[in-house]
Order: sequence, then C-alpha cells, then structure tokens
Amino acid sequence: MRYPLTIGVGAEKSGAGKTTFVEKLIKHLKNKNHNIQVIAIKYSKSTLYSSIVQEKHYALKENKDTTRMKKAGADIVYFVKAIEEDLPEVVKSLQSEITKHIQDDKEGSIVVIEGNSLVRVMKPDVIIFLKGLASTYMKPSAEAILEIADLVIEGEYLMEEVMTEIEKIQIRKLIEEHLREKSKDGKITCSEARKIAEQLSVPYIEVGRLANELKIKIRKCELGCF
Repeated sequence: MRYPLTIGVGAEKSGAGKTTFVEKLIKHLKNKNHNIQVIAIKYSKSTLYSSIVQEKHYALKENKDTTRMKKAGADIVYFVKAIEEDLPEVVKSLQSEITKHIQDDKEGSIVVIEGNSLVRVMKPDVIIFLKGLASTYMKPSAEAILEIADLVIEGEYLMEEVMTEIEKIQIRKLIEEHLREKSKDGKITCSEARKIAEQLSVPYIEVGRLANELKIKIRKCELGCF
C-alpha cells in the first residue's frame, strides 16, 4: 500500500452502515500497523451554515459518529457540515488542513471520508459504496457515488478482503496515471513501461495489460516483456 491514501465511503441511504464500516476499517488499519496515522472525516449536509470542526474533547460525547471513529483508533477526526453550494470551498479548506497533518507525518497517513456529497467533491483515491441486497430506494447523492465507485459491497464482507481490493485498485490507478503521463500520442517505449513496473514493484505484464486497456501502444519492445 502507498501513502498517503484517501478512501471515501458512501452508501445508498442513511442507516446503511457507513459508520460501522468506517469503524471496522480504522480498527483493521491500526491493528495492522499502529504507526499509521488515520484521519477520519464525517460529513453532514446542512441548510443553515458550513463548518469544519476538528473533534477533540467534544468528540467524546456518546452516540456520535465522530466519537465512534475516535474510539475505533482514528488519530484525528473532523466533523464537516456544509450547505451543498459551499462544498467546493469547504473542501479546499479541509484539504489544506489535512495536508498540514500529512506533511508532519513520517509513518504514512490514510484519510477516511464518510458521506456521499463530500466523497463526490473530494474525489478520494479509492471510493467504496455500500449497497443493500434488496435495495428499493437510493437517494440522488448515492446514485452519483455508485456511478464512480471503485468497489461496491453488498451484504457480508471480510475487511481483509476489502483491504486486498483497495490495494489492487490503488496500484491499478497508479499504473494508469504513470502510463498517461509517460505516453505520447498513445505510445510509450518498452523501456519507459518497464521503469513504471519497477518503480511500482509490479509485474511487467500488469503494466502491459493496462496499457492495452487504455489503448496505449508499447513500442521498441525489448526481451518480449510486454
């Protein structure tokens, strides 16, 4: 897994289990490596005002989602309330705030974002969507997240398997990003493709497969790597 990593969690409706999922995710991350810094963000839509609050003692009130995140092991918790029209500006301020913590962190940081609209605007590295097995209703904000979700979870899940999928998604996106940066006119040299694989510690064939999917031609092929 590469750091920093941002993970967004959305769901079809309120009460679908987003906070429970985030709790399990935070606990799993901290159990695997207690040195990882986890920054958790809870979003709530507002019709009156917009605000960003870093939860400290205030977060320890019982039955609050931010309290659950903190007790699960999150190092820093933010509670974001925003009017829909204010979201872009709120996100800019929030990202600036988060960047300060990430720059000070030496072990690696993972940011976990809960809330459909905030996930949509922040565009995290990996987007997870929780979908019920017998869904009959989905709010508009949920439909928007479902369209861009990298991983859709229906029913029971094992966090170990979820983390494996997150790592695969992250690597895939990093390879695609490097391929697009290095390719010119839809082409990339074999040498450049091999450097991408070596830099990301992935098999050559994985880079070749994604290049094919992106319709990027690998030229001057050496040793039949691709």
